[in-house]
Amino acid sequence: MEASWPAVDDEVMAMVQAGATIVVVALMAILQAALTSRKQEVAFLSPLSHTREGKMRMVAHRGSSHMAPENTLASLSLAFRQGACGVEFDIQKSSDGELFLLHDDTLRRTASPGCPCTLEGLSQEEYEVMLDQDISQLSYRDFIRHVDVGTWKQAEYAGERPCLMTDAMATLPAGCFALCEVKGGDKATAHAVTTLAKEKGWTGDQLTFIGFDLELMTEIKQRLLELDMGAVAVIYVQDAYDEEKAMEIIRLAKAAGLDGVDFEADLSVVTPAVVSLAAAAGLQTGVWVWPSQLPKSDTHPTAAELDRCGVNFFTTDLPPAMQDWICAC
Repeated sequence: MEASWPAVDDEVMAMVQAGATIVVVALMAILQAALTSRKQEVAFLSPLSHTREGKMRMVAHRGSSHMAPENTLASLSLAFRQGACGVEFDIQKSSDGELFLLHDDTLRRTASPGCPCTLEGLSQEEYEVMLDQDISQLSYRDFIRHVDVGTWKQAEYAGERPCLMTDAMATLPAGCFALCEVKGGDKATAHAVTTLAKEKGWTGDQLTFIGFDLELMTEIKQRLLELDMGAVAVIYVQDAYDEEKAMEIIRLAKAAGLDGVDFEADLSVVTPAVVSLAAAAGLQTGVWVWPSQLPKSDTHPTAAELDRCGVNFFTTDLPPAMQDWICAC
């Protein structure tokens, strides 16, 4: 004899279904909140550690320099909107002691050719001469801050001016960081920028110094230690050209008491063996792109392979394909 189940009326069934739906929605909300929390947690680790479950941190070279004028507040802000964890910028010191962002030793390459109307009493001829003067001989207050360094990229950036380092650091969202490049041999700037870092209380989670001059990088690290700021990393940047040279640079950086190395994004240079040697020495490994010499350097296949090698940070110009790859990771 077959068992029979009591009939369930439509009203009861509707209530059961509604309850089940509420439970499913609640569970999905809890799961989404957990995933969001995890993403935030891994995104806000130390700048030189792996994040996003082991993936490299992506750093915008001079800000989002593919699309916006390099080393400007516009390029820095855009980089973070495009998914970068950090920005790289170059620092210079003016004749009146201000620390500001500029790559070259003169304003010629990035300055608008026309004399700004805010520079009253200065002729076009005088303006042209000043664009070719060494930047350290020019006043930030009286000249540099008036110069348009955005129009050369696109007309929409005509309002961009060389920004102070303090303003650049103020653009950092919580958990993001800056790689500050100090030019070779510039001891005055190195002293000034470490002093400013101490005054502003910038931490190792916010700031890292990089540079091609090993002696200067060593002095900066010693200076930071004297200021009780040893947690601020100092990275030695070099063109290695081959695996053997990269390993030699790692040994030099280790002997100098530095915190890491930064090579060109070349898979024949930055190999698993190189990254492993650096890690064994307690050093971080970064890479930077060089599209004119290494066309494949600023591409997602190269970035993905370097990620697999264990590279800690990748400095990119953020071309559109790289933006898409970052967002997809």
